[in-house]
Amino acid sequence: LVGGAQAREFHNYMLPVDTGDGLPVFLLGMRESQADAFRYMRIPMDDQGGLDGFLRLKASLEDPAQRAEAVRRYARRAVDPARPELADQLAASASRALSLFAGESAPRAGQAPDPRAGGLQALADFMEANVPEAERARAGDVLVRILNGTLYELALLGRERAGLAPLPADDKLQGFMTQAVLALSDVHVYPAPVALQLKEFTQLQASVFQVARAPGKLVVYLGCLLLILGVFAMLYVRERRLWVWLAPAPGGDASATAATMALSTNRKTMDGDREFVELSEQLISAKDDKR
Repeated sequence: LVGGAQAREFHNYMLPVDTGDGLPVFLLGMRESQADAFRYMRIPMDDQGGLDGFLRLKASLEDPAQRAEAVRRYARRAVDPARPELADQLAASASRALSLFAGESAPRAGQAPDPRAGGLQALADFMEANVPEAERARAGDVLVRILNGTLYELALLGRERAGLAPLPADDKLQGFMTQAVLALSDVHVYPAPVALQLKEFTQLQASVFQVARAPGKLVVYLGCLLLILGVFAMLYVRERRLWVWLAPAPGGDASATAATMALSTNRKTMDGDREFVELSEQLISAKDDKR
């Protein structure tokens, strides 16, 4: 896929994968070039085995009206009704945290709005700019607890508006919400506005038969036959070479000729020695001359 003059490659898993923590997630991978490794966004699987729960939570997070209602419910549940002033303060903090997390923070002076601003990075930037360094750890813990509480109320509100029953507050729901917070934070840096998902799959079995005609098959068969004959000939036929060297006999007698004979064979056998003796007697008439 190409976007903004930059080629990107996506690798999405169509089925949820258990990465080892017992919570199945959908993996949406992306890399800028083939030289880079894939980076994956992990979206938790909902109670129906799909992405609808996460997408419903994401849509609720992008709706200011639902965010405001979730903040009111969270403040009402977390604060004693006898102390409404604390509820107002908590609601203001929760609304601010949820807006920052949703990516609706105001841009810095002299800078254009960044569409990727949001998520946990937006909260970190806010604390870095507004909270003293010595108090950031404690303030960060409080802000994360507020964010988790409001997102939980937002998830319940989304299911309520979809006509679904609320989920039991167990470890499974807690794991879903924990991973959903991380996925909602990563959505702001995911470069594609959509993600393709496989809805159904029908496996089709097929058999393929091929009929071919080779006009040169007779030549091939003949070559194979000759090759087999050559192999057997190499194994069972002994190769022998005979050399005879004729030269004037020593002593100056012009009528005499000296003969030297040599025999070579590819296997050292007793038959070779016997044949050499027989040939020397027949061709040279010089018995036992094996020079």
